[in-house]
Amino acid sequence: MKPLQRFLKYLKGYETQIALAIVLILSVTALNLPYPLIVKAMLDDALPRHDWEKQKLLMAIFAGVFLLRGGLAYLNRFVLQRLGMRVTCDMRKDVFAHLQTLSLKYYERHQTGKIAARVSHDTGAIFGLITGVVVNLITDTVTVIAVLGMLFWIEWRLALVVVAVLPFFLLNYRLSVKRIRALSRRHRRNWDRVVGFLHERVSSARLVKSFSAEKREIERFNRGIEADYRNYNQVQLFNVRLWVVAEMISSVGTLGVLSYGGWLVIQQSLTVGELVAFSSYIGFLFSPIVRLNDLHSVIQNATTSLEKVYEVLDTPSFVVEGPGTIELPPVRGRVEFRQVQFSYDAQRRVLKDINVVVEPGQMIALVGPSGAGKTTLINLLCRFYDVDSGAILLDEHDIRNVSVKSLRQQIGFVMQESILFSGSLLDNIRYGRPEADMASIQEATKAANAHDFITSLPHGYNSAVGERGVTLSGGQRQRIAIARAILKNPRLLIFDEATSALDTESERQIQDAMQKLMRGRTTFVIAHRLSTILQADKIVVMQQGEIVETGRHDELLAHGGLYRRLHDLQFREE
Repeated sequence: MKPLQRFLKYLKGYETQIALAIVLILSVTALNLPYPLIVKAMLDDALPRHDWEKQKLLMAIFAGVFLLRGGLAYLNRFVLQRLGMRVTCDMRKDVFAHLQTLSLKYYERHQTGKIAARVSHDTGAIFGLITGVVVNLITDTVTVIAVLGMLFWIEWRLALVVVAVLPFFLLNYRLSVKRIRALSRRHRRNWDRVVGFLHERVSSARLVKSFSAEKREIERFNRGIEADYRNYNQVQLFNVRLWVVAEMISSVGTLGVLSYGGWLVIQQSLTVGELVAFSSYIGFLFSPIVRLNDLHSVIQNATTSLEKVYEVLDTPSFVVEGPGTIELPPVRGRVEFRQVQFSYDAQRRVLKDINVVVEPGQMIALVGPSGAGKTTLINLLCRFYDVDSGAILLDEHDIRNVSVKSLRQQIGFVMQESILFSGSLLDNIRYGRPEADMASIQEATKAANAHDFITSLPHGYNSAVGERGVTLSGGQRQRIAIARAILKNPRLLIFDEATSALDTESERQIQDAMQKLMRGRTTFVIAHRLSTILQADKIVVMQQGEIVETGRHDELLAHGGLYRRLHDLQFREE
C-alpha cells in the first residue's frame, strides 16, 4: 500500500477533528465566491442607476462576508494546527515505541542520526501535510469545481475557452512528476547520509580531536552539504519549471478570455460587470490550478518522509514473543546453554554447539581472543538476539518461551563503557527501579563505593550528568553503573570487561564493589584482565565461536592450552 494511502488509514481515529476542519475549509472557500457577484451587481446595477441605497447594501454585504470569512478562517487555522500537531505527536510516539521493540541487529545496521531523523524530521512532514497540503488540496479542488460552474452560468462560450486550456495544466504536471519524485528521493537519501555523519562526528568529538582530524572531517561534511545543495537545486529547478509553465498557461487562458470577452462586450452580448466577474473567477480558477501543480513538490516531500517512517514501522523485531509466552517467575539462577548455534547472517556461524551449565550462585568467566564469541553468548542470554538452534534455559525455562521484559528484569548488566543519560545522578541510579526510595538508593551507592564521591559533589545526588556521563571519570561512571545494578537486585549479573579501561585505584574500588554485588548471584564475567577472574568457579575459554577449554584457573594453567598461552602472554606484557 502506498504511503499516502496508509496515512489516510492512520487518520481514522481523528474523524471528528477532520470533519470539523473540512466543514470550516468548505465554509471559508464558499465565502470567497460571492465577491465577484457583488462587484458585478455594483457595475451593472447600482452604479449605472446611481442607486446609493443599493450600493450601501452591497457594500454592507461585502463587509459582512469579509468579516465572517475572516472569523471562520481564524478558527479553521487553529483547528488544523491543533489537529496537525496531534497527529504528528501520535506518529512520533508510535515510531519511538516500535523502535523499542527492535533488536540490536536493527541498531547495528542503521546510523543513530538516521534513526533520530525518522522520529523528528520525517514525522514532522506530517504536520505540513495536514496544515498546508490538505487545506490547499481541499480548498483549491472545491474552488475549481465551484468556479467552473459559476463560469458556465455567467457565460458558457467564455467558459469553453477556459475548459480548452485546462488539459495543458495536466500535461505539464504529467511531464514533470516522475522526474521530481526521483530527484526528491535522491535528495532525501543524501540528506540522511549527512545527518548520520553529523551525529557520529558530534558524538565522537573526543576521538576526532585526538587524531587532529578536524580539517578532514570539515572537508567530508562540506562535500556532503554541497552534494545536498546541488541535489536540492535540481529538485527546485523542476518545481520552478512546473510552476512557470503553469503560470504561462494561466496567462494564455486569461488573455484568451479577455480578448473574446471584450469582443462579446462590444457586441453587447456580455455586460462589463459580467466580464469583470468572469475575469475575477478566472483568477479563482487558474490560481488554484497553479497551486495544485506547485503543491506536488510538497506532497512528494511528505510522501518521501512517510516512506521512511513506514520503513521503520514495517521493520519486524528479530526477537519475537510467541503466543504461549509466560512471565518468568523469580529464578534461582541456574543457566544452561544447550547445543547453541548462532550467526548474525547466513555467511558465517559465530557460535557452534555451545554447551555450558552454570549452577545458581556461581561465577563464570568467559575468556578468549577478540571475536571468539564471548559477547555474543551474553547477548543471546539477554535475548538481544535469538539462537538459530539449540536452547538457553534459565531454571529449566527456555528463555524464548518467557516474556523479554520478565527475563531482563532478573538480569543486571555492567558494560565496559557504562552509559549514563543526561539528567541527574539520582535518575541514572534508579533507572532500572524508578520507584526506589532514597534509603535503598544510598544503600546501593555505598555498596558500589559511590556514595562518598556523590556526596562530595556540589549538588550531591541531584548533580547533573552530561550526555553519556562525560562530566564523570571512567571509574565514577562504572561505580554508578554498579549501583544501578545493585538497586535493581537481579538474580543474574553480567560484567562485560567492566574494569579493562580503568586505572589501578579505580579498578580496586570497582572490584570491591563487584565482589559485594556478586554474593549469592549467578555471575558472568567477560574478562580481559585474567587477574580479575582467579576466583571464578568456572572459566570458559572460547576461540572462533567454540568452547575449547573449561575449568578453574589452576586447572587450566596446568592443562597448558589456550588459557595458559593467554595467561603467559598477558603477564609477560605486564
